[in-house]
Amino acid sequence: MISAHCNLCLLGLKQFSCLSLPSVPGSMPNASWTGNLRAIKWSDMEDTHGGCHGHYRRDSCIYGPEDLKWLYESSSMFANKLELETYPLTVECLELRIREKTLNQGAVPVEPDRYLLQE
Repeated sequence: MISAHCNLCLLGLKQFSCLSLPSVPGSMPNASWTGNLRAIKWSDMEDTHGGCHGHYRRDSCIYGPEDLKWLYESSSMFANKLELETYPLTVECLELRIREKTLNQGAVPVEPDRYLLQE
């Protein structure tokens, strides 16, 4: 029987393998296990990242809305921890940012109805 931890590791390996291929849209061929794969703010490294503006759980940051600027400027492929129930604005803003970046990378012009309505 494979444990849940092993399943998560295998899933992570598969994602990492696919996203490291140059032919995959949005890939990061130079990504590594150390460095820029996941954006993580550790509680013992606040002097390097400016602190967590959400809250810490098991010494890593659950991102709040004030962490968005740091996440946008990060070269990481994934944000480590998000909580929709606690910080819905953070998740929604990241979702919109990813959608916009994805639509702007296409080789075919984006039809106006693909964009979300701005109020």
